[in-house]
Amino acid sequence: MVATYLLPVKTALLLFPIIVLLVMLPVAVVSYRRRGRAGGWTTVVFYCFLFYLLAAAMQTVIPLPRNPELYCATQTYASSPQLRPFYFVEVVEQRARGRWSPGAMMRNPALWTTALNVALLLPLGFFLRYMSGVRFLAAAAISFGTSLLFELTQLTGLWFVYPCAYRLFSVDDLILNTAGAVIGWLIAGPLSRLLPTIEAERDRRRYAERVTPSRRLFALLTDAVGFATLTAFVLGLFTLFGGVPPQGPITVMLALVWFLLVPAFTGATPGKRAMLLRIERTNGHRAGPVSLAFRYAILLSPLWLLWIALSVDEWDVFAHPQQLLIPIGGVVSFFVVGVWTPLAVFFGHESAPYERLTRTVNVAVVREREADKVAR
Repeated sequence: MVATYLLPVKTALLLFPIIVLLVMLPVAVVSYRRRGRAGGWTTVVFYCFLFYLLAAAMQTVIPLPRNPELYCATQTYASSPQLRPFYFVEVVEQRARGRWSPGAMMRNPALWTTALNVALLLPLGFFLRYMSGVRFLAAAAISFGTSLLFELTQLTGLWFVYPCAYRLFSVDDLILNTAGAVIGWLIAGPLSRLLPTIEAERDRRRYAERVTPSRRLFALLTDAVGFATLTAFVLGLFTLFGGVPPQGPITVMLALVWFLLVPAFTGATPGKRAMLLRIERTNGHRAGPVSLAFRYAILLSPLWLLWIALSVDEWDVFAHPQQLLIPIGGVVSFFVVGVWTPLAVFFGHESAPYERLTRTVNVAVVREREADKVAR
């Protein structure tokens, strides 16, 4: 029985790193826009909450019976929903068989199942109050809806992925899950006084004006993911409606728009705008097209040099000595972007070499809150 309940937790531990990689970038964007930072206690609590949700979901659907056809043909206990409220009390009494000593109770599987159903959504009630300040009735409604979602997932056989219901839909589970969430909400009150407070406004006042290396890195990752997605989308449209697309010219055109035209007119690339950053000259003026072109030509030089190297049909440095410029440029680019820049930004807390050459700098954009406007 213990192994059955531990299997979903083990599965959640294996899936959690993948989930973190998928949500890390959008979570960082939201966090920087709300709090001015992506780390701290709030982030730890959020990822704990994320792991809890994953573990609770796995507890609902795992383990799956191995042989669907045989299981669905021979097992019928989950075919009809259990709609009698508080039927679990009768089940506990039947399994107890009149033995109510502490040792007998500890060996009663029905009692363990009841306790686990209470504990399943207890953290949900706690997180709802501690993280978001959700009121009692709203927390109870959200918890009931979450429990209902889990029960319907079991009733429909993982939403018809499995050929039959392999877990019992029980109204008692709805009652026990919601009761557990209510207990968690009540516990969050006194515990919140002992734990660090989660206040986005306090973090924003402290960190919103800081241009940290991690903030710049997340902006660069956002630009990379956004540009790759846009390029794939446009090339896909060309393939769908116009046959084989001219990949090189389209990629160059989109890169000029993303990294040159957009920041020239708006002051920031889409990734930097998402992280509330903008690019300025060291004299405080907006960076122009020329400085932006040089800035991103240096920063993205490893990519476009690699692209040029891969597009060479035949390497023959004796017949074409100019081909030596590509590996030489690659070495210089790797040193400037891959070695010098991280050392300067992450360890020396100085401007990157391409910023010094182009006399550009990242500046934080501090948004005024409605409360600040009203105060004025």
